[in-house]
Amino acid sequence: MGSQSHAVDIYSAGITALCSQTKSCSSQQSDFVKNLVSTCEIEVKALDCEGLAKKYPEMQSSLRKCDFKSQCQQSEENLVGQDLACLRGYKNALVDTGIALKDMAVSLGDFVESSWDSFKSNIKKKNEFIRQCQKSIACKRDLVKDDHRYNRLSDEELGKLSASFLYVESQDMKAWKASLDRAPGRAPVRPPPRDDSLTPDQRHKMNDLMAMVGGQIKEQYHKFSCYKPLIQAEMACYAVGNVIDPTILFGAAFKGARLAVAAGKAIKAEEALRVEGTAAKSFEVMRAGRLTRENLIKDFLTYSPTSVADNEKWIALAEKGVNSKVRFLDVENSQLKTLNDTLKDKNLVTSLTNYHKKLLFEKIEVLKKEFPNLKVEQYSDFKSSRFAFSGDIPKEFETKLQKAFKETNDEFTTYLKAEKIVRDGDASKDWFRAGVGQSAEQANVAARYSRLEAENKLQNYSQAKLTTELTSKLNSIEKSRQTLRTELAKTSMVDGNTLHADAFDIVRKNAGDDKKVAEALKQRFALSSLPASTVKELQIYVKSSDEFSPGIFVPKREVANLNEAAKGGFSADVIGLGASNIKGTAEALARSKNLDQVLEETRKAEKAVTVEFQAQKKYFEDVVRRSVDPGKLKTICSGDDCVAIAVKPLNESDKKNILNGLADSKYSGKFRLAFIPEGVTDVSARNTLSTHGESVEKILRSSLSTVMEPRKMQGLTFGLDMNTQTVNSGSIKLLIGEAPGVRLTTQERALIQKKFEQSLQELNQGFSSKGITSTYRAN
Repeated sequence: MGSQSHAVDIYSAGITALCSQTKSCSSQQSDFVKNLVSTCEIEVKALDCEGLAKKYPEMQSSLRKCDFKSQCQQSEENLVGQDLACLRGYKNALVDTGIALKDMAVSLGDFVESSWDSFKSNIKKKNEFIRQCQKSIACKRDLVKDDHRYNRLSDEELGKLSASFLYVESQDMKAWKASLDRAPGRAPVRPPPRDDSLTPDQRHKMNDLMAMVGGQIKEQYHKFSCYKPLIQAEMACYAVGNVIDPTILFGAAFKGARLAVAAGKAIKAEEALRVEGTAAKSFEVMRAGRLTRENLIKDFLTYSPTSVADNEKWIALAEKGVNSKVRFLDVENSQLKTLNDTLKDKNLVTSLTNYHKKLLFEKIEVLKKEFPNLKVEQYSDFKSSRFAFSGDIPKEFETKLQKAFKETNDEFTTYLKAEKIVRDGDASKDWFRAGVGQSAEQANVAARYSRLEAENKLQNYSQAKLTTELTSKLNSIEKSRQTLRTELAKTSMVDGNTLHADAFDIVRKNAGDDKKVAEALKQRFALSSLPASTVKELQIYVKSSDEFSPGIFVPKREVANLNEAAKGGFSADVIGLGASNIKGTAEALARSKNLDQVLEETRKAEKAVTVEFQAQKKYFEDVVRRSVDPGKLKTICSGDDCVAIAVKPLNESDKKNILNGLADSKYSGKFRLAFIPEGVTDVSARNTLSTHGESVEKILRSSLSTVMEPRKMQGLTFGLDMNTQTVNSGSIKLLIGEAPGVRLTTQERALIQKKFEQSLQELNQGFSSKGITSTYRAN
């Protein structure tokens, strides 16, 4: 349990709060209640909990009940009695392992402290302890609590130090203090008085201990979820109690709450302690409690506060340009790409964005009621919420908008932290940025300008500070452009008034890594050298230009995911679209004389890129249609993502036909594909597997770009065949579509395979650094 136990605590608190709000436990009217009951019934049925009750009648009172009244009672029971249940489980474990009653610690606090020390001192399992500790600031602080060198550091400073380093330092300090304690005349240290309650520090420890063993119980004994939350807590602490001595096996008699072993699922203590296979789950639960995450995606993945007609009406008004009688508001998820790359769950990120929209639109509805003569047009897409206010606009209106925006961010952050979807240190209150202006472009630029400000508040395009700073930035961008064109004049990197789109792409994807940027540019453009000062100037130029990229208006949102792909399918990410947008923006900046002209020219550039992108998506759909039997695949595109859902499972020939079809065009090398097999029953797993496949392709293409001829790289379209049903494990096969005229040598094919295997290792290591065990391997 651990993080899982904490999630259960929050879940129980949430149910109890709902019960108190409804005054009784009989309300079945709200969608939340219906979903709660339905989710429980589905899980209980899937686990055949009824069969468990028939086989072991004595367990009947320990099993979950799904009606809302029972869930209220079970949750309240858990909140009130979890500590005692945990202590009971621990004592039962000691009885079963043969430890004399007189040798038992009599308090839950003693149990937590002794278990914690045992885990830390168990050398065999030190790595598992450190891996769990790396994710917990409370754990790190406990390591150094008696070490004057580190115990006064702030959470931020302590977080930057690795758990392994702190572990070694703590052992050294412990040895040093022990040597002092053995000195003649030194008085022995008396233990603190015993107590049956837990301190906040001990509760953090108990949660971490449960995380080390709880996932393994559920993994080896799936019917664990059949029991009441209170019983689950007792079972988890029984497991922790058994591994106080890591040589002891779980007993065969799991009486009362010790039901996992009684049901024939004996687990060795060493297996329970093994974090491999559990770390990923505990980290995922910390980032998003499973019930919360699933319900969030279920409720908000396809949520849209506006209709196609609403969006079209707003777009028509926005395309008229500046209007002094209208106020435009733009609220964007400024961290969308970062969240997609780090969480690697686009469905979760989309749902979080949509949940923020729900809160924001509710605030706008309040404003509409407060000012009945205010006319509001509204728009939403995958990233942004936009409004156009006209009619009777009150003088204090911007202050009202500022208040609505702040309250939305506060409520959003409170929800995410309460449900453990983000950690306390995550700056979710700063994800969404907002701006206002007299045109859609002005509002969008103001929202982007907000990213530069430390305080996240509504920015107005008309404020002098914004105009001055952005004009200064435009002058700086123009100076960079001229400098770069002079320095790179004799290279193929110069294209039009700016640079080649591939240069923008390379710099954008490797931003912050001077060495990677330099190597990739030298390989792509056949450069013998590239000064370090030029590399830094390039990164400044690309980043600054991107800050002026306009928003994209999409009347109809299509949600591209693999939720319905029970028969398999694939995702297709369009490569280089972001770079094309930056290139278009940079060209617009180069031909603009002032800030207002910039807004006009960047919008024209965006429309031109959109026309080309629509042609690219149409080509993709045509290739998919002619590469497989009629009706075998259904395609959906949204933004720069497309998916194909299989009506009938794809074979390898189908996959290669698709890849070769995409390679046989000017769009060769412009798509990255990830195929998922038939039979992946978990919806979230389908989408996560495809995201992981796309991540491998990104790493692979980046690594090959520095060692292979650019023309050949452009002629290759890669597809990652995810031959696994399980996230973070199993085999992956690399499929290659080759453009006509591309002839790969034996050595080049061997190089691609080698780089592919290294890419998998890099992905696995990336997960490992976050505390997630990943064992993907090359087929």
